[in-house]
Amino acid sequence: MAKSLYFTAAEAGVGTRAIAQECIEKLQKKYPDLGVFRAFTNSAIEADEPFLSLLASAGLTDERDIAWGTTRRAYVANEEAAMVELVKRYTDYSARHSAVLIVGLLDSDPIYPGVLGRTGRAAANLGTTVLPVISGALRSVQEVTASAHLTTQEISSEHAPISAVIVNDAPADLAEMLPEDFHRHAIIQFAEGVQRKLNEQSTEILFAAMEQESRVVTPLSFTAGLIARARADRKRIVLPESTDARVLTAAAELIQREVADIILLGEADQVKQQATDLHLDLSHATVISPEDPELLARYATQFAQLRAKKGVTYEQAYEKVKDISYFGTMMVYMGDADGMVSGATHTTAHTIVPSFQTIKTKPGVDLVSSCFLMLMEDRVYVYGDCAVTPNPTPAELASIAISSAETAQAFGVEPRVALLSYSTGTSGKGPSVDAVVEATRIAKERRPDLLIEGPIQYDAAVDEKVAEKKLPGSPVAGRATVFVFPDLNAGNIGYKAVQRSSGAVAVGPVLQGLNKPVNDLSRGALVEDIVNTVAITAIQAQG
Repeated sequence: MAKSLYFTAAEAGVGTRAIAQECIEKLQKKYPDLGVFRAFTNSAIEADEPFLSLLASAGLTDERDIAWGTTRRAYVANEEAAMVELVKRYTDYSARHSAVLIVGLLDSDPIYPGVLGRTGRAAANLGTTVLPVISGALRSVQEVTASAHLTTQEISSEHAPISAVIVNDAPADLAEMLPEDFHRHAIIQFAEGVQRKLNEQSTEILFAAMEQESRVVTPLSFTAGLIARARADRKRIVLPESTDARVLTAAAELIQREVADIILLGEADQVKQQATDLHLDLSHATVISPEDPELLARYATQFAQLRAKKGVTYEQAYEKVKDISYFGTMMVYMGDADGMVSGATHTTAHTIVPSFQTIKTKPGVDLVSSCFLMLMEDRVYVYGDCAVTPNPTPAELASIAISSAETAQAFGVEPRVALLSYSTGTSGKGPSVDAVVEATRIAKERRPDLLIEGPIQYDAAVDEKVAEKKLPGSPVAGRATVFVFPDLNAGNIGYKAVQRSSGAVAVGPVLQGLNKPVNDLSRGALVEDIVNTVAITAIQAQG
């Protein structure tokens, strides 16, 4: 993904145009393909003269129609929808550049209570850090410091990291007079008499701010990252349920955003008619009939060979692969597709059982399991197994823990694995606790490189203060990112309780352990759920 920095005024009249212009000039020397993107325009982009002027000076006038996210009016009307649109448009725009200066508030924009909170939420969702501009004119060092503190606190309270602070017309002795506790924020000074002296230093701070990565992961920034990773190495994903409007709408978006090459199972004329009725462009989708006799014969021959020990004849296999789930799965098995996503109109079993019979498990993996990517307010957790394995043995529980850790790593989450129980450490006894103790032992033996703790209660796994009392010295307690439930009953209840009570976004179930990726959708899936699941499947297919 492109490096990025969110430049914004923190108050009115701080001289942002000249400062932004200088920042662009300096950044272009290090990043020749620098992009410039406006988060919120006041109205239509055509009327945003200050931003259009910056675009022109950067030589990017031809990007004026794509270099902005949404309008302030749209944000006021519906913040959630506007944020989704902002992140989507920025993700697509940033794919064209190695670095992007995101422009927030300029001097001509209205400054009102709460606007810095919006800035923080936008920056957090864009996965970037913030470079606010404050004024030092007619202010003492103490007043500048107080202003900078208030600004950074308001922005960072929305989980957006501050990478530096620009002080325009700064007091000459600002750097020497800053209190010790303020050194965590780099200061870029713009002031007559010291600008020449600090010019090189200011440039280095600016470059460092652009290079600084945000460790905050919001649901929107996480899904944006999925899209960026999937489109970097596009894979062929088959969607069997082409009669569903949600699937077709998602397919059109995936194609338009170049996330994956989409294969739809269905009859070409019917798919074309549905696309016309829904006003969708599916001209770049590959449509394959699940009744194609040549493919049916090919897949049936292979399926019969795979299931010969179960007594499956060619004739039986031919009838079986007429089913769209079996047909799509055989496409993946035979290398005609890289992955499959289904379940919008079919049960989980209907979607995933064919993969158990054909694709089977990866070498060294003895169990197909599942996990949910739980997108919390500012981080991502992994919960397993919440959809597949009803009553895992200790060995199976260990396998689930290892697979869930590997899934976490694949999606950028540092795995610290907690095998959950009603007991922490040696505080409790009983068969269910003993099973988790044994599963922990097996998992550690199989993967000594992973941080694994168990048995452990959920509160001790996520709360550092509780962890200090219940399991002091543990590298996992209080900091867990991967949570392994003792059985399907607990796992399914647990993820749904968190999802519904905390507002977390549950992405999944993600199947893990298969040789090739097949993933299931909820029958209540939204278009965005389908898009995200396809992106996940494509990333899994990348290996």
